[in-house]
Amino acid sequence: MDLRMRHYVSSLAAIGLLVGATNAHSNSVGGEAYGVSVKVSASTAGVTVGPTPHVVLCPDGGMAADRLLKISVPNLVGSETLPVVTTGSIGPDSASAQSSATVERVNLLNGAVAAQLVVAMSSSTADGSAARSTAEGSTLIGLSINGSTPVDVTPSPNTQIAIPGGTVTLNEQILEGDGVHTRGLTVNMIHVVLKDPLTGTITADIVVSSAHSDVNFAPAPKAGNGFMTGGGKLGTDRDIATFGFNAGSRGGAPHGQLEYNDHFANLKVHSLSIKSFGLIDGTTTCVTFAGPARLTNADGSLTDGSFIVNKACDFFEPGVGHDTLDISVFGPDGTTLIPSHSRTLTGGNLQFHPE
Repeated sequence: MDLRMRHYVSSLAAIGLLVGATNAHSNSVGGEAYGVSVKVSASTAGVTVGPTPHVVLCPDGGMAADRLLKISVPNLVGSETLPVVTTGSIGPDSASAQSSATVERVNLLNGAVAAQLVVAMSSSTADGSAARSTAEGSTLIGLSINGSTPVDVTPSPNTQIAIPGGTVTLNEQILEGDGVHTRGLTVNMIHVVLKDPLTGTITADIVVSSAHSDVNFAPAPKAGNGFMTGGGKLGTDRDIATFGFNAGSRGGAPHGQLEYNDHFANLKVHSLSIKSFGLIDGTTTCVTFAGPARLTNADGSLTDGSFIVNKACDFFEPGVGHDTLDISVFGPDGTTLIPSHSRTLTGGNLQFHPE
């Protein structure tokens, strides 16, 4: 099954026949992300877990997000907090998609591979003359293999290291497309494969933090009002936040959603609605939007709050090192939990589409 059809079929399963009625044009975007996938074969019994949590983007764009608090498969996988998000959009002049998967406190094969934070990022853009994909923003924090001292690192693509019974591939990247109208990239930050020493048969296949994005675009007008989609990472080292959003105005009414995970502050933001959206005066590619939100605190408790994206700017393609996001988050009593602070994307992309 080719790249486009794979995501089309997955999206049909998720959202029904509506896609068939709205995706008549050839332009499309694709996104997929999941936290953990485990496949184990044995002579007596096999084990399959996931992929979970798992999200797939509609070919017409939008946003999908999910999270899992914890996963445990004895002797194979243990981890905590697995948020995944994918966003995408198609405009008259360009298309973009971006996905991220973040897994905290990973322990594989009883410590053979461990990490405090595993972040996979995949972003794809196309403007009709070129299509590009990047894994910028992907990282491993506190990585330890075979008992080594933990390090913070972004390995070179497809780095392989031997472990007892097999190998682990770090920052595995699979590139697809012609680079003109189509491009796709799958990033698996940790991919463990174990093999039978006698037959060479694969006995276990484990993936942690997988993100995929793809675009298929040729310029064609598409009716609609101004909107912006985006997803990626802010910050470096351990002071990072991952996010995804889709916000705009349709018929004068704001709409969309936002997921924002501040890993340094241990605060997670899930929008309940978008109450306001607008283009910032004096700019052509910067927007602001706000709304109520459900907050997940460091201890796992839930509270109501609110957020405002003070300024989200699409300055360049791709957006890493250029696009900026400034978000503030407030508690139920209006207390500022995350103050206004503009930061440049270290992973992902923002894409603005004018009216």
